Amino acid sequence: MMKTLKMGLLGLAMGAIGAVAFPAQEAAAQLPTGNCCSTCNPQFQRCLNSSGNTRVGIEICNAQRSICESSCVRIC
Repeated sequence: MMKTLKMGLLGLAMGAIGAVAFPAQEAAAQLPTGNCCSTCNPQFQRCLNSSGNTRVGIEICNAQRSICESSCVRIC
C-alpha cells in the first residue's frame, strides 16, 4: 500500500513539474532568434557611409542588405 501511494505521489509531482516546465520551454522556443529586420536598413546606411562612392563598395552593401533581408526575423 505504501509503495502504491509513493508511486502515485511521484506521478502527481512529475505531472505538476511537467505542467509548469514544458509551457515555459515552449514559450522560450517561440521567441525570435537572429537579426531583426529593423536592423537591415541601419546596417546598410553604415555600409554606404563607410564605402564612399565606389561602385564595388555599393554593390557589397547591396549584397549584404539582400542577405540581411532574406535571413532576418520580421516579428521582433
